[in-house]
Amino acid sequence: MKRRVFFDTNIMLDLIQERPGYDAAARILQKQENGELEVCMSTLAIADIAYVLRKTVPAPLIVPTLKQISSIVEIVPMDNGQLQQAFLLDGPDFEDLMQFACAVANRCSVIITHNPRDFRIKKGLSDHLTMPDILTPEEFELT
Repeated sequence: MKRRVFFDTNIMLDLIQERPGYDAAARILQKQENGELEVCMSTLAIADIAYVLRKTVPAPLIVPTLKQISSIVEIVPMDNGQLQQAFLLDGPDFEDLMQFACAVANRCSVIITHNPRDFRIKKGLSDHLTMPDILTPEEFELT
């Protein structure tokens, strides 16, 4: 089975906006294209990206950009069970707790983010949950 990795919203935004460090994320996507791994993102991330892009991208380009993302990575669903799991967790950013619950539910072994500290879960993890590694794109490349 291929390794499943989960992109936090900021990683895809780096790629779209060619922000510093986007090249490491591009290399991860290349590994997916080569069949070495699977990259996932949540439906929440797509909504977040649309929100951010509307501030900098002409409106007619937003939906095509989102469609392109969905053709490159697997967009995984979020449901009430994941929301309820996020409510049980304690961490610095609720949106990231939702992303965490989605990644776990979709069997992702790694969450790739530029904000690992936002995924420090202080409490609420049940024994049956497998904690994914939380890595930056650069750290992931070293694994």
